[in-house]
Amino acid sequence: MLNAIILSIMSVALTVIGVSTLGLSQHYLTVLAVAIPALWLLPQGGLSSLLLLFGIGLYGAALPYQPLALSVSLLVMLPVFSVSFSSKANWQVGALLFAIVIAMDAGMLALQSEGKLGGQMSFTLLQIIAVGMIWCAGRFWRPVKGNYGWPVLLAVPLWLSDLAPAALIVLCVIGLILALQTLYLKHPQGWVDRLSWVLPALAFATVAIDPEFDVPNPVLVSWLMVLGSAILGEYLLAEVEDA
Repeated sequence: MLNAIILSIMSVALTVIGVSTLGLSQHYLTVLAVAIPALWLLPQGGLSSLLLLFGIGLYGAALPYQPLALSVSLLVMLPVFSVSFSSKANWQVGALLFAIVIAMDAGMLALQSEGKLGGQMSFTLLQIIAVGMIWCAGRFWRPVKGNYGWPVLLAVPLWLSDLAPAALIVLCVIGLILALQTLYLKHPQGWVDRLSWVLPALAFATVAIDPEFDVPNPVLVSWLMVLGSAILGEYLLAEVEDA
């Protein structure tokens, strides 16, 4: 139990540090965030690792062209996917959740097309696809053992250069994968499922309370609606299960 709590706190800390640093490193993140973890993941991670790397790569590629708050807000779709495709889900709840998500995303895309919201529609769609790929990778994750020392060593020269923020992001990504994987293997009783709610919400909250980042009202409203729909879906499924 204590080990699970420590790993959860570590995941929370890595998320806060990573998101806080993201605004400084987004222009350099794409290649580094894929290439360095790939040295550890690809030799034994299988298709799920490849899918995760593609998802991170697509998400990072769009970061320089999007408001950071918008990019981080899209991570709230992870709990929506978890609820919609859980073992106790039904098609009615899934349809309700996706209808809300599509409506909110369509609204932001329309605002981008009219120039009322920063970023570009194509990059928003790219990041939505990337979040879906990251969720799929997590759902079908194949545990990866050892060999993570090389990525950490490669991040050290970056830390000593002008790419220190990007190196910190990469280390946070690797540490987060390790923490969640260890939780899944040693404490499978719902810890990772709970963190799939906590970490996306915490990531957006980190951006929202940081005065260096601007959170447009449409992004905040969309995030609240999608998160609220996921909570509603979880509640409805719990009611059905109890009945």
